[in-house]
Formats: sequence, structure tokens, C-alpha cells
Amino acid sequence: MLEIVLASGICGLLLGRYFRVYVCLFAMLFVIPAAYFVGHTDGLTMGVVAFISSVVAMQGCFLIGAMVRIFIENFEPQRAPSEDFI
Repeated sequence: MLEIVLASGICGLLLGRYFRVYVCLFAMLFVIPAAYFVGHTDGLTMGVVAFISSVVAMQGCFLIGAMVRIFIENFEPQRAPSEDFI
């Protein structure tokens, strides 16, 4: 279960850095089969816990990645004005 949560967190960081929030809805669909396999081997409760944990990790890391993207876009270094405009 830990591997699914860590992979979802890393995917959330990458998705937040390069994409908009709508991609998370489709990314959650890819977590369902992985949680199903965990639930199939460890029981239904562990499958549900794995799904919820991985989705929460993905959403949280997506938020962190999006904040980094916004921070980088808003605080780019400014170019010095040239002497032509003075």
C-alpha cells in the first residue's frame, strides 16, 4: 500500500507542476486498478484505505506542485531596462 501512496504523491507533484486541476480527475481513475489489486490480496478494507490514501496524497502533492508553478511564474527575475528607454 505504501508504494501506491508514494507513487500517487510523485504523480501529483508532476501533474501539479505541468498541468491544470482537471487532469487529477482522470488520474484518479488510474489509481482504482492498483487499489483493486491491493484489496484483492489484503482484503476489501485495505483496498479502500489504499484508494483513499493515494487519492489524498495525489491531491495534496498536486496542490504543492501547483503552488510551486504559480510561485515560479509570478516571481521570475525582471530584465533591467535598456538605455533606449531612458
